Amino acid sequence: TRELCLQVYGIAQQLVHRFHWLVPGYVMGGESRSKEKARLRKGISILIATPGRLLDHLQHTSSFVYSNLRWIVFDEADSILELGFGKAVEDILGLLGSRNDASDENKSKTDPMQRQNLLLSATLNEKVNRLANISLKNPVMIGLDEQKKPSERSSALGKKHTSLLSDDEEEIPDKHNNIAEPAVDDFKLPAQLVQRYVKGSGNLLAWKFTLLVMCCFGSYCNAFLFYAVSCGSRLAVLLTILKSQFERQVSQKVVVFMSTCDAVDFHHTVLSQLEWSRGLALDTDKKQKFLGCKVFRLHGNMDQEDRKKSYLGFSSEKSAILVCTDVAARGLDIPKVRCIIQYDSPGEASEYVHRVGRTARIGEKGEALLFLQPVELDYLKDLELHGVSLTEYPFQKVLDGFPVNGEKPLKRKPISLDMHPWILSVQRTLENYVASEATTNKRARDAFCSWLRAYTAHRGELKKIFMVKKLHLGHVARSFGLKEQPSLVGRSHQVQLKKRKKEQKREGQGPTKQRKFPTKK
Repeated sequence: TRELCLQVYGIAQQLVHRFHWLVPGYVMGGESRSKEKARLRKGISILIATPGRLLDHLQHTSSFVYSNLRWIVFDEADSILELGFGKAVEDILGLLGSRNDASDENKSKTDPMQRQNLLLSATLNEKVNRLANISLKNPVMIGLDEQKKPSERSSALGKKHTSLLSDDEEEIPDKHNNIAEPAVDDFKLPAQLVQRYVKGSGNLLAWKFTLLVMCCFGSYCNAFLFYAVSCGSRLAVLLTILKSQFERQVSQKVVVFMSTCDAVDFHHTVLSQLEWSRGLALDTDKKQKFLGCKVFRLHGNMDQEDRKKSYLGFSSEKSAILVCTDVAARGLDIPKVRCIIQYDSPGEASEYVHRVGRTARIGEKGEALLFLQPVELDYLKDLELHGVSLTEYPFQKVLDGFPVNGEKPLKRKPISLDMHPWILSVQRTLENYVASEATTNKRARDAFCSWLRAYTAHRGELKKIFMVKKLHLGHVARSFGLKEQPSLVGRSHQVQLKKRKKEQKREGQGPTKQRKFPTKK
């Protein structure tokens, strides 16, 4: 990603600033090609690049001299392939003469015998296996296997490389010799990382039964408390958790992961602009920002200048929130990130691990929070198969710290979280804000539609867990602050798209002529 490119460039600058003959530089999408060509013409010793822009300069920049190239490093190799850069990587290796089946003309430009290729990857799969076959010769794996002694580890790695790269060698029918199949318990997370999940529920009957038990058993009702959060209150719960986090510790950073770019834009607007009255007092007109910290956004559809400003701004702040897609899930080392909130489920267990890897780094404490619906609780079993276990988040204690009607009561009555005055007030404020702002309302509609598309895009066994037909779409729309029925939201969205296409067609071809249909006599 471009952010990882900037991060590596910054570290390289710090490392070589005393060695003036070593010049680091970077090229990446969104930047000025002419300025990059000027830097390449002057000479760069260490070049950090994104695959697409590097291929572009190899093909079209004649002043790009790479005859003395000695090292090629593919960082986050599996992520590069997942993002669709497989063909670009093959073309890059072919132009550099590092591809095993490259033409003699490209191989003659550089001496591949004096060059070393590195593939860095946290996940080994078939695509990485294929890239290794193309780019590596006689490879040596550098990694750790704590269950084996060093001597056993080296011999086992030798077997792995034979099965990985040599088609002539006889394959040993042992699953441990296949490097592309990680073990079930491969994911090992830091011990200081606290992992929790927030369970949502749309079961109205459950909390009604609780109230019935309260009425029947009086003082014994504390043993039967039921706390549930419906899907429609998800955003109100997120706002409450964020407010609690920053009231508990002002100086911290929180990263909130979303599934789509439209969802990032909408939630960034809400988190940064939502205002409401102090406490829940009804007789006050004074309003303040719900969250008193800076909020940044980051996703792949942003302009490069905005992406760069958001990444650098969030990195330099002491207290801030970053709302982002998985573009920030791999490789980024942002200091002082205290909490990771996965508002939308990540999908595969490896994606979950990469997301939470942005916190609890180098011995520091961290917290990870995952939002789940009742129909999605089987996802916890999938994580447990990979050695990842989560505990339920004590949201009741968080709510007890907020005022009701302007003051904190000494004693709480047992009540469903859906009917809690604080949640109701936040939800009402949110819906009024979305309804009153035309731009925010449009972003909410776009986010709702894109969220449904992303929810249906889960692969493999996860499709059985994340099924749209199991959700209450009215509650889903409410979680975006929308009061309309989902069908009306989708219909109005389609009408807007058709109207936009017609306007573009008229601008390009002029006014359209009306067709005359013959009338029946």
